Parts: sequence; C-alpha cells; structure tokens
Amino acid sequence: MMRKTFIIGILLIFAAGTAAAQDVLTLESAIEIGLANNYGINIAKNSLKIADNNATPGNAGMLPKIDVNAGYAHQFSSAKQSTTTGNSLDNPNANSDLFTAGINLNWTLFDGLKMFISYDKLKKLEEIGDLNVKISVENTLAGIMAAYYDIIRLEKVTQIIEEQVGISQFRLELAKLKYETGSGSELEFLKARVELNSDIANLSNQKTVFINSLATLNELMARDVTSKFNVKDTIFLHYQLNYDSLRAGMREANRNLLLYNRNMEVSSLNLKSARAVQWPSVGLTTGVNYLNNQSEANFINYNRNFGAVIGVSAYMNIFNGLNMQRDVRNARISYATSELEMKQLENKLDAQLLKIYNQYLNQMELVLFEKENVQLARKNMEIAKESFEVGSISSLQLREIQKNLLDANTRLVEAEFRTKLTETALLLISGKLLR
Repeated sequence: MMRKTFIIGILLIFAAGTAAAQDVLTLESAIEIGLANNYGINIAKNSLKIADNNATPGNAGMLPKIDVNAGYAHQFSSAKQSTTTGNSLDNPNANSDLFTAGINLNWTLFDGLKMFISYDKLKKLEEIGDLNVKISVENTLAGIMAAYYDIIRLEKVTQIIEEQVGISQFRLELAKLKYETGSGSELEFLKARVELNSDIANLSNQKTVFINSLATLNELMARDVTSKFNVKDTIFLHYQLNYDSLRAGMREANRNLLLYNRNMEVSSLNLKSARAVQWPSVGLTTGVNYLNNQSEANFINYNRNFGAVIGVSAYMNIFNGLNMQRDVRNARISYATSELEMKQLENKLDAQLLKIYNQYLNQMELVLFEKENVQLARKNMEIAKESFEVGSISSLQLREIQKNLLDANTRLVEAEFRTKLTETALLLISGKLLR
C-alpha cells in the first residue's frame, strides 16, 4: 500500500510539472486571440466592407454617367438607283465604310430627392453592418468568457474530487490496517476499496469533461483544438453592479436595440423613397459625336459629321395601375411594423435585464452562504478524520461527512460560476461588455 501511495505521489508531481510547463492562457489573451481569429467576426467584417463599398454617391445615383463609344463597319453591296431628274446609279460592287465615335453624359438633376434618400439609406446600411460586427464581437466575447470560466470551474471540481480520492485513500489504508490487526472487519475494508474505486472513476470522468472544455475554448478562438494550456485559477466577481445603471446603459448602448433603431430608420427612408417616385424626373444629356461615312452605293459618296449635343429631358409617370400608391401604403405599414418591433424588443430586454439581475443577486448571496458552508464542512472533515482514526465514528459516518464536504465545495464552485455568467450577461445586455 505504501508503494502504491508513493507511485500516486510521483504521478501527481509529474502531472504538476507537466502543467507548469504549459503556457498559462489569461482571459485577456484568449479574448485577443478569439477576436482576431473568430470566423463569425471575420464574416461580419467582410459584410461590413461590402456595405462600406456600397455607401457612395455614385451608387445612390447622384453622379453623372459618361459613356464612350466607337464603331467601324464595312459593307459589301450591289447598288442600283434612279432619280426623278434622270440621274441613275448602277454599281454591282458598291462598298461603303462607316466610322462612328462619341462621348455622352447623362445626369439626373432631379428625381424627387430619391437619390439623396438612397444615399442616406446606404449610409444606414453601413451602420447596420458595423452594428452586426459589434454584435458578433460581443457574442464571441461572452462565449469566450463563459468557456474560460467553465474551464476554471471544471478544474476546481477536478481538484475537489482529487481531494475526495485522497480522503478515500486514507479510509482504505486505515480500514486495511484495522482488518490486518483484527480490530476491523473485512466488510469495512472491501467497502472502503469499492468507494475509492468509485471516486477514481468519477475523477477520470471529470478529467475527460475538463479536457473537452479546453477544446471548446480553442474552437471559439479558432485555433488548433488540440492546443494545450493552463488558465488562471480564480473567478473574480464584481460586487457593485447597479440595476438602474445597467438599465440606462441598455437603453443607450445595447447593440440589438441600436440595430432595430437603424432598421426603423431604413423603413422611414423606404417610405420617403416610395413617395419620391410620384415626382417628375429631370435629366441632362450632353455629348460630342463624330461620323464618317464613305459609300459607293449613293449619289453622295462622302459624309462627315462632327459636333456637340446638349439637351434636357423630363419624365413623370401619370398612371401605372395605382402601384405607386400601393408601394407607399406598404412602406407606411412596414414603418409602423418596425416601430412595434422596436417597442417589443425594448419590453423584452427590460424583462430579461430584471430577471438576470435578480438571478445575479441570488447567486451573490449563495456564494457568501456556500463559502461559510465550505469552512464548516472542512472543519467537520478534520474532526471526523481524527475521530475515525481513534474509532469514535464509523466508516459510514466518515463517508457521509466526506460527501458533505464534496457537495459544499461543488456548490460553491457552481455558485461562483453561475454568478460570473449572470454578471457577464448583465454586462452584455447593458452594452458594457464591449467598451
């Protein structure tokens, strides 16, 4: 038994040395890596680049359109003509050459201000793209933080179970000693061995869950999922989150709320755009054109024309089956719907904030309560071990006290973890997570 204990000790020392050799990944580093590599964020950034490229005066129709054209044609024909004056032309091999060139400008001067409305809409879509990037960043940030704290939680639970294995090992050694000296029963010895094996199996399962949690964080950071690392072993809690401050921040900075607000503004611009179609459209046309025509198929065998042209055009639709009026009505309904969706989201966020804040207060109380329970359970365990050594309590009683310590430690770790999750959720919903 002493040899087995020695081997376990050597393995623990080796494991500790291996862990120390691994890099310690701080939460700040995990966030930095994740925000740089996360696929969802980079996809959102690419969408933002497209929206930024689209938000130009030219795409809104505010700039003129200039076209250059040139052409050449050679025609083979047979020509036969006569005129009332008696002139005639009969040429079976009449060829002609035609060369044209020109540059033309078309510019919409007025379209019911639709071009300006379109430009404002493109800028709003750019803002929506930026908000989508920030929402993706916030969600990734919250996910990384939750995964990081989960690793700390699982590591602490693993350490708790390892402590339980040590206590069970102590029980087994003492039960074996009593059995060999005749002061204890074989039943107690076998029972202690079964419970040790159960604790070791539980520890093995817990280590598997812990290793998988490392892969989860690596996935969120978009790096090799097999990368090994250690994390900080403490979850720091905020003790001064104020509900009124959080609610005010949510109204001003919640990205989803801001996104709905931008969508409502886009709906308003769509309504203005639908109304603008009812106005006339005025355009300017100007250009320079060149024509050179040489033909053997006409009495005039050479024609050259070069000059500028300028003109103004106006267009207004008088009737198109009442579709313009229908578009305006639909745009008005869409705007009203966006207002309702905005109010619905505000109400939903208010409810979520209140519920999460109540959970946060409850978890903070549980943390303080469970810290006291752990102290009492640990002191009780120390007394129980001494009592068990002298035979004052049974193995069954020691096991019950051991379980109480395990439960108290586990509840404290879980309470700290849930408190941190609710704290992160509060910072996320209030727009304070991403400064």
